[in-house]
Amino acid sequence: MRVLVTIGSMSEKKFTRLFKIMDEICEEGIIDGKQVVAQVGFDGYKSKYYDCFDMTSDENFKRMIDESDLIITHAGTGTVTSSIKRGKKVIVFPRLVEYDEHYDNHQIELAESFSKQGYVLVAKTKEELKKQIQNIDLFDPTPFISNNDRISNMIIDFIEK
Repeated sequence: MRVLVTIGSMSEKKFTRLFKIMDEICEEGIIDGKQVVAQVGFDGYKSKYYDCFDMTSDENFKRMIDESDLIITHAGTGTVTSSIKRGKKVIVFPRLVEYDEHYDNHQIELAESFSKQGYVLVAKTKEELKKQIQNIDLFDPTPFISNNDRISNMIIDFIEK
């Protein structure tokens, strides 16, 4: 199973927790690190088990999504929607304010919204991520149907609250 791990382009906050968890999951044999590639952005993380890169072109990134069987990502709408539009299995691992990974916990709400619609699975801890990976073959994501107006209104409602 080819896995793409991605955290987006935020430069102000690191997301090292996800990469360390992925190293542990590889070490435990849950995933073969040779099948994992991670976009570490400005985090600068170097893995013992899988290949890492900082950033790449949008065209190359979309190709990497296309070539992957599973996407493990922060709850960035761009990455999530790019992946689910391509019919990919996605596990969203939101950045959390308690670990200084973001300024607030809006990613939890976005992840849960995508999950409730059947588009993605969500994990917030190592144990949850392990469970989601181990059961990924049982997940049949809901096909994404673009509804830009609804998503725009959902984001506007979220911001206004």
